[in-house]
Amino acid sequence: METLDTLTAAPRAPRAVHLPKPRRRLAAAPPAPADPAPWQIAMGSPPLTPAEMALLLQLAQRHSVHAGDVVLDPGETARSLVLLLSGDVVLGSRAHDGGLRTERSLAGPAWLDASSAWLGEPYAMEALALSDVVIAEIPLDALKTHLTTHPQLAQRFCVNLARRVNELTEASRNLLHNDAPARFARWLLQRCPGTLDHCELRLQERKRDIAQQLAMTPETLSRLMRSFESRGVVSVRGYNLSVHDLPALRALAGDDA
Repeated sequence: METLDTLTAAPRAPRAVHLPKPRRRLAAAPPAPADPAPWQIAMGSPPLTPAEMALLLQLAQRHSVHAGDVVLDPGETARSLVLLLSGDVVLGSRAHDGGLRTERSLAGPAWLDASSAWLGEPYAMEALALSDVVIAEIPLDALKTHLTTHPQLAQRFCVNLARRVNELTEASRNLLHNDAPARFARWLLQRCPGTLDHCELRLQERKRDIAQQLAMTPETLSRLMRSFESRGVVSVRGYNLSVHDLPALRALAGDDA
């Protein structure tokens, strides 16, 4: 079957995956090769300058990956910064039984790995496509030759790395110091825009994958969902979750603000 991005991105050779593939998810049409929107979102504010945007688009090597195939292989040494342009990806590491232990999930546009290539090390986590995805790889050696003439762009990459460090610190703190209801509440808050009173989420992972991320059993997560529903904080219909009371969710997360 042709993927949605057949006309805009060259297929990447699939790597062998010997486990059952996840349920195929539909993905929106990928952005056009010259579309600046994914890059603006990934790089944050202020907006990229025309020269910075032109450079990133020039260096980027686009690839499409089919649902269920490996996007990042921790057995490979990273040579590029990898941006998820579109689609859904789950990241984790292999357990002793060969299953993927889920650590987090991403929906494009977002950086899949912006650090491993700088260290010259293998990718830190395996990434598996939950839907057909399109990625952009920026070869680090090629990027380095331009950073001296684009110092603001170099600073942007530093800020992105610092932001990721803060996210990991917050996730670690959440796991170490919060009880199960607070962990789940904070996990939901991280996926809701902070300026809204109501939030609609499409959960891309299975419940057991979310439970793994939050260091709890799937049964505990199911009980928490029912508890939050009974309080009128959320409602759940399949993979669709609606947050009806963000102040109450913040209170459950232990967020006094």
